[in-house]
Parts: sequence; structure tokens; C-alpha cells
Amino acid sequence: MERNYPTGIKFRIFQAAVLSLSLLLASVSVAGCLLGDLAAEFPDAPQYLLQSFVTFPTIGGMIANVVGGASAAKVGKKNLCLIGIALCFVGAFSPMFIPSLVGKIAVRVLAGLGVGLIQPLSASLIVDCFEGKVANTMMGIQSSCVGLGASLFSYTMAGIMVYDWHYAYCAYLYAVAIFLLVLFGIPAFVNQIGREEKKPASVETAADKVVKKALPAACYIGFIAQFIYGLGYGAFDNCLSLGAVETGVITTVQAAAIASWGGMASLIGGFFFGFMKGKIGNNIGWVSLVMNIVGFAIIGLTSTTTMWYIGVTICKVGFCWWMPYINFLVNDGTDESNSALATSLGFFGNSFGAFIFAYVLAFAGNVMGGITQHQAFLYGCVWIGIALVLIAVNHFKNYRHYQEIA
Repeated sequence: MERNYPTGIKFRIFQAAVLSLSLLLASVSVAGCLLGDLAAEFPDAPQYLLQSFVTFPTIGGMIANVVGGASAAKVGKKNLCLIGIALCFVGAFSPMFIPSLVGKIAVRVLAGLGVGLIQPLSASLIVDCFEGKVANTMMGIQSSCVGLGASLFSYTMAGIMVYDWHYAYCAYLYAVAIFLLVLFGIPAFVNQIGREEKKPASVETAADKVVKKALPAACYIGFIAQFIYGLGYGAFDNCLSLGAVETGVITTVQAAAIASWGGMASLIGGFFFGFMKGKIGNNIGWVSLVMNIVGFAIIGLTSTTTMWYIGVTICKVGFCWWMPYINFLVNDGTDESNSALATSLGFFGNSFGAFIFAYVLAFAGNVMGGITQHQAFLYGCVWIGIALVLIAVNHFKNYRHYQEIA
């Protein structure tokens, strides 16, 4: 397939357009900052229903992860990006006009579908279109862009909440600008990446036949690790605002500001991913999980604004190193035909874990006699600790192999 790569400023716009997809990856989950206000507006709503405002969109995300990853080559990867952005905007902006809590939750599934389509492409397009140091640098920046997007959306929402939280959904107008950047910035050849060119059977030779490549074992390890990680990390998106209310010290607006700062910490940390990976190789995987555990422990054991800022900072830097590490892990051994599917499987694991987080937390609370939203961060430490064991065992078992590809 001939690739007419743009040059000069157009190439930079191409890179920016690919990276801009990541700005939307956390845009749906950051709406968790509204949970405290939603609880006040719907006082009779059970806690699991309130948390469904954050978790329910992941149903759409899981469906889209699988469908999008499997159909990306057929639909066209650029086309799929545009469809995903449009769905994200419609599903995230429209709750402002829906009066019922159930209605708000239901329409957000569309936003989850959109993010689910974008997630695997945000990483696989880097693997497909760029190489070497450029790819490593872009993958680190991709993680930074997730943090930048989280900050952009949450800071905007926090600013609007000062006046009237009902209009916080206006933050999703950023998606319109991202849609235009992708539409005009990503070249047309991207739609052809991974496509199989069909030839008439009469002229097809043995060399023309495409050999279907199975997903590598690392992809399934990444899927399991992401699922376990999602079961723990879900505390950040689901419990930060509600936990702040429980403390009686930190307001919902302050919690939104703390979450926004976390996005900035993730942004800054992402720029150091390439450097750190070059220094410590794939050790960065288990190091990132240790940072998540430390950050969650600080949040779960303290109730002051200062300590929460510290805990969130450590946690989000760990997060922004974990995600690109997993993206590289699940793509170890893939090619253009299955890179999107492999990446989507990793994201599916994370989405599935995040979706059932609230229900597993409620079950664990019943068994243990109750777990508060503040204590949920300590619960999260346990699950992330299990993911740490899995990654550490896998890493040290294949130490020589990882040293070769670092």
C-alpha cells in the first residue's frame, strides 16, 4: 500500500490529529465530578445508580472496543475515528437537556461507544504510522494527552460548576474542534491501513493470500492485567467526589479541582515516559503500579486537601506510565491487520473492570460489613496490587526478551 505521508507542517498536523484522539479518552469518566451534585438533586437515588452515571457508559465502550477493533480495517481507521468522536459528543453533551437521572445515564452509553471506538485507534495508529524513537515519543505524549484531556474537560467543568453545575456538559464542545482536526489533519491513506485487497480467484497466487496472524500471548496477559487494574482504579472515577462529601472537609468543587490537577500531573508525567522507558525498560510497568498503590493509599488514609493533591499526583503519574506500557505490551508481535484488535482487547479489559467496579465494591462491602466511598481507595489498592504481581511475574519470567525489545 502506497502511503503519501505529508511533510513539513502538514506532518506535524497529522501527528497532532492522531494525538488529539487521546484528549477524549478520559472525557466521559471525568464527569464523575458531578456525582456529588447529582446526589443532591436526586436524593432518593441509590448509590449504585449514581455511580452508574460513570460506569454505565463503559457498556458502550466494551461493545465498541470489540466491534471497532475487529472492523477498523474494513470501515477505515480514519472513518472510525470520526464516527467515534461524533458519538462521544452527542452522548456526553445531550444529558444537559435530559431531566431524569436514568435518562442521563442511558444516553451516556453513546459517549461510551464513541470513546470505545477511539481508544484502540489512539494507540494503534501510532504503531501503524510511526516508527522508532518517533513512535516511543508519541506513545508517551499520547499518555500525556489523556491527562491533558482529563484536565481540559474537568477544569472547564469545575469552572462552570462555580456558576451552575447543570451546564458543565458544555465542556464537551471541545469534541467539535477535535472532530475538525481529525477530519482535515489525518491523511486519506489511513483508511487503507490493514485492509486486504481482494483479487479474483483466477488471478490470485499463493503469494497473494493473506495469512491470518493470531494475537500474541502478551495481548491476553495485557487483557487480564487491565481487567484487574480497572477493578481497582475505578475508585478514582467513581469515589473521589462522593468520598470528598464523606470527609466533610473537601467540597465537590475542590474534588473536581483535585481531579483536574491529576490530569495535569498525568500530562507532565507522560512526557517523561519515553525517557523512563529508555532508562528502566519494561520495569516501568510494575513501577507504575507501585505508584498507583502509593497514591491510592494516601487518598484513602487522609482527608485533607493537601494530602489528596499529593496522592492524586503520584497516582496519575503512575497511570500515565501504565497505559502506554500496556499498549506496547499488547502490540508486541502484532502487525497492521491485528494491531487495532489487540489494542482494543486491552482497553476492553480495562473497561470491563471499570464497569463492574461499583457492583464488586458493593458486594465486598456487604461481605465486610460496609466499605465507605473514602475507604474504596484502599480497596482499590488491593486489586492494583494483584495486577502488580501478575505483571512482575510476567516481566521477570521473560526478562531477557524484554531487555531485547526495550
